Amino acid sequence: MPITDNKKDKLKSYSDTYLYKTYPNYQKILFDALMKDPIIDKSTEAFKDVVYEVKRSKLLSESLIRILNSTNTVLLDPVKPLPRSFKVFASRDPKDRKQPMRVFIDCTNVLVMDSGSNSYTIDEVKLISYLIQAAVDMVYHRNYTLITRRSSLLFVATNCFAKLFTHIIDYLTKVSIQESNKIKVLYLSAMYFLEGVLIMDDPAGSSRIAKKIAGISERESNMLDILLDKATHQKGVHNSELDAYEDIRTFVRVLAEVMHLNPKIITTDIVVEKWMKQYGPGTVMGIEYFPAFSAMLTDAYNGGYLNQQKTIEKVCGSDMVEYGKEVINLIGSIV
Repeated sequence: MPITDNKKDKLKSYSDTYLYKTYPNYQKILFDALMKDPIIDKSTEAFKDVVYEVKRSKLLSESLIRILNSTNTVLLDPVKPLPRSFKVFASRDPKDRKQPMRVFIDCTNVLVMDSGSNSYTIDEVKLISYLIQAAVDMVYHRNYTLITRRSSLLFVATNCFAKLFTHIIDYLTKVSIQESNKIKVLYLSAMYFLEGVLIMDDPAGSSRIAKKIAGISERESNMLDILLDKATHQKGVHNSELDAYEDIRTFVRVLAEVMHLNPKIITTDIVVEKWMKQYGPGTVMGIEYFPAFSAMLTDAYNGGYLNQQKTIEKVCGSDMVEYGKEVINLIGSIV
């Protein structure tokens, strides 16, 4: 089960998400991969061609080569491909818990050994996309504040999430018919991302960012905050320790109540299903877990078409490109 170094106590891991807990087979699949799947040997002559392909790429070649060659990057050659949501994931090695956090990459159809020529067939675009995701995973789990302290990265990531989530709600309920309702959903979506996904634990700071993204007034945002708090703490529904942004299930429920949306249409299952349909099955964990959400955007930026790239580009607009640039600058400055 992926676990973090947790230098920030509230740092969210896969195992903290509602979706991961809902599907216990995820834990077994990842555990089996860590324990049983073969690992690609980076010390072979054949692997030099892989390094060369990364070196030829124009995107962060030196930084990505260091990620590729790192002992903390493990390239798996699984017997059975991992689910699309877990092609790259961070974990401690269960065979040696004293080892630092590592990033594991499923190289199925990315690095394929030709037994006849003893060389790899390489899907360069996928490999670069996975290495960028691996770099973000490493930063997230080892020095999380490098992400949250980059105000421009934080803003554009939040803006992208708010747009993508609001697009799903609009797809289901047509909230954009009334602009004021769309603005409210943008604000609440941004708050959920900052407080529920990134676990900023700074409601006032998160509210400033969310208000700027949504273009909402102080009075309106305060009213929404009060209504969300009231909806979350209904007697017999949740205990007083939970908040509106606790997980995707709680957020969807209180969002539907506060916005007076049809509770038969705005349910967790329906929202998640439409997210996967609109953006691709491999993006599902992005609705709750930052590295997975980041991968949605950087995969699109890299042009890998690993998900529904055109839809992501259309909904996010230039913000997707800006986020890609921010991540590239982040990786280039620290790796």
